[in-house]
Amino acid sequence: MISEDNLNRIINTRTFKTNTHNIANRLVISDLDARSLLCTELAEHRLAKYSNDELASLLDARDPNLNWKLTYAAKDVVSKHYRALGKQAEHEYHGQLADIETGVIKLANGDKVEDITEYQLAKVVSQFATQSSRLFVDLLLRFGKTETMAQMKLTNKQFNRKLRNCLSYVAKHSDKFDLVTDSKRDRQLYILNSLNRLFSIIDQRGDIQSWIDGHIKLTNELLADSDVRYQGTIIRAFNQASKADQYAFIRQATSQQTKAQQWINTSNQAIKQVGEAQSN
Repeated sequence: MISEDNLNRIINTRTFKTNTHNIANRLVISDLDARSLLCTELAEHRLAKYSNDELASLLDARDPNLNWKLTYAAKDVVSKHYRALGKQAEHEYHGQLADIETGVIKLANGDKVEDITEYQLAKVVSQFATQSSRLFVDLLLRFGKTETMAQMKLTNKQFNRKLRNCLSYVAKHSDKFDLVTDSKRDRQLYILNSLNRLFSIIDQRGDIQSWIDGHIKLTNELLADSDVRYQGTIIRAFNQASKADQYAFIRQATSQQTKAQQWINTSNQAIKQVGEAQSN
């Protein structure tokens, strides 16, 4: 256990204070709560193997390795928070699926007939702005043009105009439809779960290179948006990369993890609205 004297010395370092502010900003909590989380993380993980004499020596020497441990502990706090949110998002997602009808219907797609669940159809239909558009799309996808025209008493000219309007709406609001499209959601879940796994490996001081070897495409995407100088070394031999490049890669992974989690949260809200609309 870290002694009170050592803990107070750590808390008063500039690195600790900077990382406390970073945690507070990332998690939208008070500095006091952030400080508590960081102290716990240090005591239970990053500094758990150090004796108080060793810690005092590191503090006396102003050892830069201690500062890096504080920085990584802060990253641990944030990544663990988002991993917990990721698990919560998945539980909520599957819970919502259980509450929504899952009967399979068949859609005509050119010369092919494709299966789609009621749930998947409802997700798409509910994104249209008006009741008339939602009814039109639902009928068209279920029964085709002839039945839709008969049910809604549309002339051929009216049908074509309504179809153009719906297609235009989809084009203008593609981001909105992406939130409830399975392929888009699956991609974001893949990114989130993969990065959650990466930070779990980092927490356990495991083999980061194995993760990179198994996620080359995602690694290249992260590197493309990062400040990593020698990207090839990160891919070929992560442990041989400079500390600056390693930290830059981890920073980009953290940023992408945050974006993926935010996307999933927004998508969950959209899916929830579909469930509420169906239950009304």
